[in-house]
Formats: sequence, C-alpha cells, structure tokens
Amino acid sequence: MKKTVLAATVAATAATGLIAPSMAAAEVSGNVGISNIYLWRGQDLSAGNAQVFGGLDYAHSTGLYAGVWASSENDTDGDGDASTGGMEYDLYAGYGGAVGDFSYDLSFVDYNYPNATDADFQEVIASFGLAGFSAAAFIGVGDYGHGSDAVDNKDNYYNVGYSYDQFGVNVGYFDFDADSSDYTHVDLTYAMTDELGFTVSKVVDSDDDNMDEANDTLFVVTYALSF
Repeated sequence: MKKTVLAATVAATAATGLIAPSMAAAEVSGNVGISNIYLWRGQDLSAGNAQVFGGLDYAHSTGLYAGVWASSENDTDGDGDASTGGMEYDLYAGYGGAVGDFSYDLSFVDYNYPNATDADFQEVIASFGLAGFSAAAFIGVGDYGHGSDAVDNKDNYYNVGYSYDQFGVNVGYFDFDADSSDYTHVDLTYAMTDELGFTVSKVVDSDDDNMDEANDTLFVVTYALSF
C-alpha cells in the first residue's frame, strides 16, 4: 500500500473538449531510488528487506500533472504470509499551485498490486502548505479489491508536519473503519543532500495493543536520483 502522492484528473480536461496542453509548456521528469526498508505511514512494508522504487511524472504549467510510481514490496498479512505479491505500482493525477507562500494540491491515486489485486485501493488527497507547515488528508474512496469480493474503502489517513532547512517532523494518524486498528506515528527526517535522506519513525499510540508491542523504532536510509 503506498505512498504519499498528489493527484486530481487530467483525463477530465480532455473530456471537456479543451485543447490538450502543448509539450512546450510541459515537463517530463523521473526518479529512481533505494531504501533499506519500505516505510509507509509508520509501517515497514518490506519485512525488513530493501526497497527499490522509481517513477515518471508529467507536469504542465497550468498546475495539472500525472504520473506513475512503482516499487518492490514484501508486505505481510497477520499470518506472516505475503499479502501484496512483492510489487506495487501507483497511478495518479492532480492539480497543484501556490498563492504567495501558501501551496495547495488536490489529487487522486490508484494503488495497484498485480499479484494481489484484492489489496488494490484508491484515495483522494488534499494537501496544503504554509511557512514550513504542511497538512494533508488521504480519504479512502471506492473499494479494496474488485468484483464480488470488493470491500468498501472507508479508511482515512491524516498527516501534519513542519520542516526547517534540512530537518522535518511529521505526525500521521491512520483512521481505520475497522475497530481497534487506528494508530498514530511520528517521523523525524534529515536530508543530508538532495539525494540522501534519513528517517526515524515510531508508532506512538495504537488501539491495537499488539501493534504497540510489535512495532520497534524504524530507521530508514534512502538514496534517490531525479532526472
């Protein structure tokens, strides 16, 4: 499951009959990287194994953008068995901009697990930033999975943060529709360079006592290149 991406719908622009933006006013970029684990919302999704990831993005000067992101993964279920098949790819589209120091973004993300499609899900994300402070809401929409086995996605995630120079702190709260599953985590981050970053993450409160006992402090080293 995931990552923090931005989105809203480029396809809707074409549906209105508007002329497609010229490539002269657009930019295509990419990224590739590796981490010692796959950290997502305070959880290790790679069972202690390294993560390899990469993505491509298209951004237009109007603020519209779209992209794809893919990652290795070794997520496990309650029995310790692989639950997402070892890989993930996300499709997203959105609109973002800024007015002075105030930034905003609205997006839609489709998370996909080719070898475990019952874990597929979608979110609508609204995020804002001002003077180093940020806030975001990740609202579950649609279903987990597909067809007759699909289950309504009513899970939501909220994040607030502050960054200064190379340092940052983020607090995330996962609000699950299921009882006794909600938790709060704190991440401390340090960007040594544009490519190399460090994160310390800890679940600090959980409705599930077993999660409190099982979740040690996580240390993450990430190296990523953009092009």
